[in-house]
Amino acid sequence: MELNELKLTARRFGLLQKMGITTLEQLLKTYPFRYESHQMLPFDQWEKGDMVGFAGLIASRPSVIRLAGNRTMTRFTVISWNQEIQVTVFNRPWLNAFPFGQTIYIRGTYQGAGKVTALQAGRKPPEEGLIPVYSMIKGMKPQDMPAIMDKALEHLDQLPDLIPPALRQRYRLLDKNTSYRWIHHPPDEKRLHLAIRTLKYEEFLCFQCAVQSESALGVRKQPRVFDQKLAEAFLAQFPYELTADQQQAIQDVWSDQRRDTAMYRLVQGDVGCGKTVVAMAAIKTCELSGGQSAMMAPTEILARQHLKTLTNAGIPARLLVSSLPKKEKQAVLEGLKTGAITVVVGTHSLFQDPVEFASLGLVVADEQQRFGVAQRRQLLEKGKGADFLMMSATPIPRTYAHFLYGDISLSAVRTMPAGRRPVDTRYVRGNSMKPVLSQVLEGLREGRQCYVVAPAIDENLELDIKGVTSLYEGMVQVLGKDWEIGLLHGRMTAAQKEDVMTRFKEGTIRILVSTTVIEVGIDVADATMMVIYDAHRFGLSTIHQLRGRCARGPVQGRCWLLSNTRDTSAIERLQKLEELKDGFAISEYDLQLRGPGDLLGTRQSGLPAFVLGDFEKDPAIMEAAVQDAAAELATRSWPPLMEYVRQARDSARYMD
Repeated sequence: MELNELKLTARRFGLLQKMGITTLEQLLKTYPFRYESHQMLPFDQWEKGDMVGFAGLIASRPSVIRLAGNRTMTRFTVISWNQEIQVTVFNRPWLNAFPFGQTIYIRGTYQGAGKVTALQAGRKPPEEGLIPVYSMIKGMKPQDMPAIMDKALEHLDQLPDLIPPALRQRYRLLDKNTSYRWIHHPPDEKRLHLAIRTLKYEEFLCFQCAVQSESALGVRKQPRVFDQKLAEAFLAQFPYELTADQQQAIQDVWSDQRRDTAMYRLVQGDVGCGKTVVAMAAIKTCELSGGQSAMMAPTEILARQHLKTLTNAGIPARLLVSSLPKKEKQAVLEGLKTGAITVVVGTHSLFQDPVEFASLGLVVADEQQRFGVAQRRQLLEKGKGADFLMMSATPIPRTYAHFLYGDISLSAVRTMPAGRRPVDTRYVRGNSMKPVLSQVLEGLREGRQCYVVAPAIDENLELDIKGVTSLYEGMVQVLGKDWEIGLLHGRMTAAQKEDVMTRFKEGTIRILVSTTVIEVGIDVADATMMVIYDAHRFGLSTIHQLRGRCARGPVQGRCWLLSNTRDTSAIERLQKLEELKDGFAISEYDLQLRGPGDLLGTRQSGLPAFVLGDFEKDPAIMEAAVQDAAAELATRSWPPLMEYVRQARDSARYMD
């Protein structure tokens, strides 16, 4: 169902578009991030910072104060609990909305000294019970999302019932309609938990069906036969000694290639640990055995980087990307079809229908999580039983890898190459760059470059989150006269992103303001500085991968973590990054403290986003979903679930 059928106002429809919500399903799965109880506590129990609710009489004429940026502040006094309470309401400058002597209902934050900043102020009594609170973006009012959601809940019949009736009965789960109604309008805490339990199970079951339907395990193939001495001679050419972990990962891969079932292996390790050498060893042995290899990269710049690395190592690779001239592209397609080209490096162009291989034997996916399931399947199907080697810089504990990928084989490259220095990381209290600006400017004057990272594209006033667009505009005003500043985020077109990244790599852009899209990035040797805003909003593993971007050159990398959080545990986590340097140790620490929702649960980290499900807290639900998905895929007895899986595979919605 399209959202325009909800008959929303143009403003509210536009807000949903900004949030990336385009379907009824996405809207209904935009769950409250917390709930408030509207019990009206007596005034003498209020404490500074509390969310309070009360009714009272307006006892003064309202006054309007004009602020910068067309914002306003309206103030008036209310008599409640035999007290005079000063109320401040933002951006409601209409005096007739607050007439003298009128009864008004207020909900807001108590500032102390008899002052309240109102989130809601109106003539209707507030709802009783648990009240949902939704995340807001700039331009959104507190009442917008509840009103939109009420309209969406009228159309629950449009949503497929994905849990098979037998499973719903076995686990005593709620029916679809009740679970959505109760999570958005919980009658009480007990029924809220029942709704969450049902929707968690649905998430895990749907995800497992999508993963298991794509499993590459058990696919038969011809074993790769190659000369071990030639393969070892290839590795001996490198001017550095391979680490023990690299050598072990290579032996794992070679062993897989010799088997009669297709390889399905994930090589994981920190940015810069040398995973590419493992991939090159696999490509070389595939070439020695007479097969073709395809290496996928998420961006054209990264593809060109890999091409250069392969060529320098003596592997005759060719490039296939959308920007190639027509004649050159045709020559590559012809070479792949005839077998004249044995190794190709490319982006999404590799998945296209015109691409045919004479004997595709190996697919390597660098930062594999950036490719959708359907895209990987399209490429693998261009060969018969092609081996599949994935590489990722986000370390995943073995138990969670099993859930995410099925019975995948894992190789870990933990040790860093000799001479690679860890990034010098510092936690900075506050949300301003001023304390570190002099150091950044000194670095720029020395010829270095700087990343500036924020967690969101747009500012979020409710959550007090910095957005890259406003950061970029502010930095251009302050520093734009002296330094070229670039902007990079997920809503830009592929061509715009490539242009910005190319200019940054060439050194034209000296400061790059970006979201976490730079996690999967290019090696820019001069980019040795990074400033991360609202650092407490990121999982530690995400920060670790981000800071790895500024350790690609000979100069010591520096990373500053800015955060104005008062949460002592969040501050402790950030300070821990000053001493923890290893990605595997960080992922273990992150899991213990925050749970896998932060380690694995954001799309920007490239792994599937479970809105409610939590690997650490829900192992029983998770394991049940693994077993149930296998049974459902074997019988295919519930058509709505199978149709959902088909759509998920085609849109690559879970592994994208």
